[in-house]
Amino acid sequence: MIRSFRFICALMLVIGTMFGGSASAAEHQIPVLSVSGTGTVESTPDQADLSLGVVTHASTAEDAQQMNAAAAVSIRNALSALGISDRDIRTEDYSFHPDFDRSDRRSNEITGYTVSNTVLVHISDLNLVGQVIDSALASGANNVNSLDFSIRDTKALRREALTAATKDAREKADIIAHALGKKIVGVQNISENSGAFQSRSRKVFMANSSMEMSAATPIDAGTLTLSATVHVDFIISD
Repeated sequence: MIRSFRFICALMLVIGTMFGGSASAAEHQIPVLSVSGTGTVESTPDQADLSLGVVTHASTAEDAQQMNAAAAVSIRNALSALGISDRDIRTEDYSFHPDFDRSDRRSNEITGYTVSNTVLVHISDLNLVGQVIDSALASGANNVNSLDFSIRDTKALRREALTAATKDAREKADIIAHALGKKIVGVQNISENSGAFQSRSRKVFMANSSMEMSAATPIDAGTLTLSATVHVDFIISD
């Protein structure tokens, strides 16, 4: 009997401790207000990456390759004349393949060869973008794949966007807390997500290198936008 009595007492003590602890934890649970904030900044780009190339067709592989090589050299010389250094020009893609007759019963007959050479040109002076395109086309390029604008140093702009996002989150939290009759007394947790500046536009077009260039190509870089978001868990008063 004594042993049974002691066991029951010990069991009641454990249960009391468990429930008492849970009640105490519930009574002291920290009230949290979760809010997200957004900040956006705009800035003018100061550099660009131009993807352009030359595609040649010929009845023989040698002619197709030589025509393409000659055009590629001419394009590089034209870019060099504009002050574009060799380190800012790199081969992005090169392909060589035979062309087949696609008509019935002649699918294995080679009709010629196609060579494609694409280069990526980094342009540090945006005033040269239009001239680079015009000079490349006049020198043999017949394919402009894309034109992407970007910003060299984005640290300050990213900081500005994050600051604006944090202020936005705090303003929202203050409004909600005030409506509830509470006050912000601290921060429990915070996380952020800031994206990358994206090109305002990507242009893809074909052009004939023999076309008459009657006017310079106008290029407007416009502005780029960066958005940042923060999620904050604010501690509010009881």
